[in-house]
Formats: sequence, C-alpha cells, structure tokens
Amino acid sequence: MHLKVMRFIGILSFFCFSQTLLSQTLVCTFIDLQTQDPIPNVKCELLKSQGTSTTAISKANGTLTISLKDVNPNDATATYISYSHPYYGGGRRKIPYFEANDTIQLLIQLKVERVQEAREVVVKSIKPDTIYASKEYSVADFELDTNGELFLLTYAKNIQKDAQIQVFKSDSLITLLPISERVLGLKRDFRGHMHVLTEESVFGLEKIDEELSLVSIPKDYFFKYLMPIVDSSQARLFYSSYNERYPAFEYGSIDQLDSTYKTLLQIQDDLMMELYRSEYKWVDVRTKLWAKNLENQTGIDAEIYVGAAYFTQSLYYEPVYAPLFLARDTIYIFDYPKDLLRVYKIDGTSVRSIPIFHHYQAKQSGFQKNLQQDRVTGQVYALYQQQGYTYVGLVDLQTGRITQKVKLAFRYVEKVRIHNNAVYFIYRPFESVQKKFLYKQKLPLRTT
Repeated sequence: MHLKVMRFIGILSFFCFSQTLLSQTLVCTFIDLQTQDPIPNVKCELLKSQGTSTTAISKANGTLTISLKDVNPNDATATYISYSHPYYGGGRRKIPYFEANDTIQLLIQLKVERVQEAREVVVKSIKPDTIYASKEYSVADFELDTNGELFLLTYAKNIQKDAQIQVFKSDSLITLLPISERVLGLKRDFRGHMHVLTEESVFGLEKIDEELSLVSIPKDYFFKYLMPIVDSSQARLFYSSYNERYPAFEYGSIDQLDSTYKTLLQIQDDLMMELYRSEYKWVDVRTKLWAKNLENQTGIDAEIYVGAAYFTQSLYYEPVYAPLFLARDTIYIFDYPKDLLRVYKIDGTSVRSIPIFHHYQAKQSGFQKNLQQDRVTGQVYALYQQQGYTYVGLVDLQTGRITQKVKLAFRYVEKVRIHNNAVYFIYRPFESVQKKFLYKQKLPLRTT
C-alpha cells in the first residue's frame, strides 16, 4: 500500500510540474558585459518538438518574452535557447525551470565580438582657417549654399535685440539685413533656400530686384508644408511625418508628375512607444477624462494625448532618431531603433538592409545622434564628442561602418556644418574677450 501511495504521489507531482511548466513564460534580458547597458535586437530562438521553433527579438530595453506553453518538458532540446547578435556574437543557454514560478527570468551578459573596423583615425589637429572674425559681432548661426554664398546670423551684444543677417560671396559682404524680432536661428529647406526663424514669424531670404530681402512666410504654412519635406529629386519629393512629441513617424514620397503618394518606411522606437502609452495608467482621473473627451472628438487614442502632454516632459523620453539622405539616386535611411541602414531605389523600391552598430556604446564613443550630409560630395558623416573634442566620422554607405575619423582642432565648438569636404564651426576660446568666430577645417579623408 505504501508503495502504491508513493507511486501515486510521484505521478501527481510529475503531472503538476508538467502543467506548471506548460504555463510558464521565459523573459530574457540581454546586457552589455562591460557597460551593463541593455542590448536591443538580439535574436533568440527556442526549439520545440517536431523541429518547430519560436523566435523573438529583444526590445530597446534588452528584454524579450517567449511563451513555454507548447514546450514538451520531456524534449531535451527544448530546455535550451540559442541567441545571436551581429555585434556581440551568440551562444546557447539552458532554461532554468522552476516549478513555483510562472515567469522565468534569465539575465544574459554579452561581450563585444565585432570591433569597429576604422582604417584610420586622424588625431593630428589641423590648423583651421578663420572664415569670419569681427571685433564688433559674434556669430550665432550660419548656413552655406551650393552657390558659394555664406549666410551669417550675427549680433553685437544681445541676439534677442540686435541680430542681423550678413551674406557673403567670395569673401565680400553683399547683404546686411537687421532683424527686429527675437531670433531663434537659421533654417535651410529641402531646396537649399534660407529662412530666419523668430519667436513670432518665419522670414524667407529672396532676391528682389537683384537684392536679397526678408519676405514674411506664414508660420503654419512653413511648418506644415515645407519642413516635412526632407529631400527631393527631379520627379519626387521625400517627406517625413516626424513629430518630436511622438516616438514614431513615416517616410514617404510624392510623385510630382501624378501627385501619388508612396510609403517608404514606418519608423518606431518600440520601448519609447510602450512607455509613452503606459503613462495613461498613472495619471489622475481628471486627466483621463480630459484625454477621453479628446478621443471622442478626434478619434485619436486617449493614451496618445496623455503621452504627448506628460511623458514627453519626463527625463525618460527621447525623440526617435532615424535620418534620411539622398545620394546618387539612392535613398539611405538610418533606422537606428532597428540597427539597420535601409537602402532604396529612387522609386522607393527596397534594395537591401545593412546592420549598423556605430551608435552602440554611445557613452564611450560619444556618438551624438547628429548625422550630416555634405550636399556637394554626397558623403554622410557622423559626429562624436569625447573630452570636449568633436570628431567627424565618415560613414561608408556600402557597409554602414565608420571608416575614418577626424578630430577638430578646438574644444567645445558650436554649430558644426559639413560642406565641400570641410567642417565649418563656431568657436570662442574659453574665458576670452574674443567674439565668436567662424572657422573652417579641411577633412583629409579618403572618400574613394
């Protein structure tokens, strides 16, 4: 009798363990061994019976979830997961089953295995040329166009009161325009036309009777119809629905011949979106009612209204960054949330996707989320900062790697622009009475 009871208890225990196992969920968290930062886009695979498998990819916070509902507890291969990442490598890990837990937590630390292959890092400081120097005026902002004209936003003592636009061509001042409003900066549109942004207005710089003049542009029109267009070809305009208060947007194209629209790519930061929408759970009842009323009026989710109003004001929110560039009839989109450089033909046909990792370990590398294109050469550059110095890295558009870097001569430079294989920047020596000058430093990079 005693033997039968023991056998019954054993069978019952096995049955209970099997049922618990089948209801369990595996949560894996991948972090960098050195920095302890979360690692996104790790591919993880769980083998199941009869040759099937479940695949999941880690989010921006390094976590992924796999259900163990269909796993056969007697299948030895199902007790392991395999994981891989192009930058960190891969491996296998045994699943630690625990009868009492519905959720199995697994922390996996990965070591970098793919070192950035830089052919050359130019650290020798090249003496920059002084482009604009004045004892009376400081440079607050600047832009360059393909015609060789230099647009300077300058001020004597206070940019909010005595700002002016100076336009130079061939080192000669051709236009001087005072601005009476509080100036925010200069902005260049997709055609290369210059605009002056103030707190109240937008002004375009246009030639009237062979002289440049400030022409008022409706602010709503400028931000609704001009700013969303990021680049253009002869037949197409490429637009973005980007809004810094929403962690997702769309790239698309407009055919100027038949006015047809085509979506190129949907960009989304999955972790930011999850946190963004979760903010609705924690606000007070009055705020929820306010958001629900807006949802009834507009059809837009109440969670989005709360996220835009509250989560975007927190320290945890970061606007999504994924710039688009057009070079040699090819479209390049740096989809950083997915670690991919996406390449398209001019008609919007996808060509390939290249894994990119030059934005990884940003605390160590100083990656700045500031990619710029030289509109003369078509080259794309990434900016880095380390110990106050700015480094300009050449991006290889075939591989997505940073192949070369150049260190700028001065520390704590401002308003870096790249034009015709040279870096332009504003600089004033620390604790100096000197005004802010504009400098130019050549880029001795091999681009062929």
